[in-house]
Amino acid sequence: FVGLLSLVEAQLLEVFGLANGNTGSAQRQPFQDIASQSVGLLNYLASVQKNPDNKLAKRLKQPIPQVAFVDGLPVIPGLVGSIPGAGACLPRNAPLVRERSPSFFQNIVRNIPGAQDYLSSFLPQPAVNVNALYGKYLWAIDTPSVHEKFCPSTEFLPATKSVSKASFSLVDKFRTQDENGGDKTAFGYGLINNNVTYVYFQDDPCPYQVVMIGPIDKESGQYEYVILSNWARFPIIGMVRDIRVFYEKHKDKMEAELDKEGFLNGMSTQNTIHYTDWSKCRRSTPVSYFRNVLSELFG
Repeated sequence: FVGLLSLVEAQLLEVFGLANGNTGSAQRQPFQDIASQSVGLLNYLASVQKNPDNKLAKRLKQPIPQVAFVDGLPVIPGLVGSIPGAGACLPRNAPLVRERSPSFFQNIVRNIPGAQDYLSSFLPQPAVNVNALYGKYLWAIDTPSVHEKFCPSTEFLPATKSVSKASFSLVDKFRTQDENGGDKTAFGYGLINNNVTYVYFQDDPCPYQVVMIGPIDKESGQYEYVILSNWARFPIIGMVRDIRVFYEKHKDKMEAELDKEGFLNGMSTQNTIHYTDWSKCRRSTPVSYFRNVLSELFG
């Protein structure tokens, strides 16, 4: 009964525009996850051989930590592991958060303390200027097998800041079904700790990381674009300040960097990412909001 009540509450929230963890998420079969993401990881290993600047070969020469068990729980000695929700995956059954990560491999290791830290260290870790990160971005790149969001945007909002740490909140806005669908709002947060920037969304209990940053605009003092992913390199989200400027100045260079770092699946790039079509997106109005609410309530 409690589970049914929670489901009804989540559905009502969604009707009135508040997203739950499954809102805007693509439904995939387990085999699709294993097949596509395995190919993605193999492609990453292949790209490492082409990239003379990669860190993987150097890291693999170091001894790999052995997994031990303490009170029945797997532990990697010497690696305490990030706190859940502060670098590691959120605990299961977190309210309004999707229970399983879209990343098949992240789900496998999420309960092993220290594993997330070790594997995340293979990712590019740009030093992020949190002040340049703040503000609104439009999604230009997405992973179609994970998200079914139309006209998506994310706004980073300041929270706290110290010498080597910072935290921020974020607000996601998107539409479901198509560009004219009902507006949904989701929330998240992020933190910067020792030059690693973690970002949490409601549709994934495991964190994304900022893996690439664009140039800082001289007038606004903000990044032109940022790329988010995780150690499994699936999914990928690309956010930009200005769609037109991105296509004119940054798209080709960004694609080359993604390919160099093994984020693109060379066998089928179209299944790895797709570019969001903003040509059909229109500004929301109170009239369109109430029309969509009535449509979801009464069909």
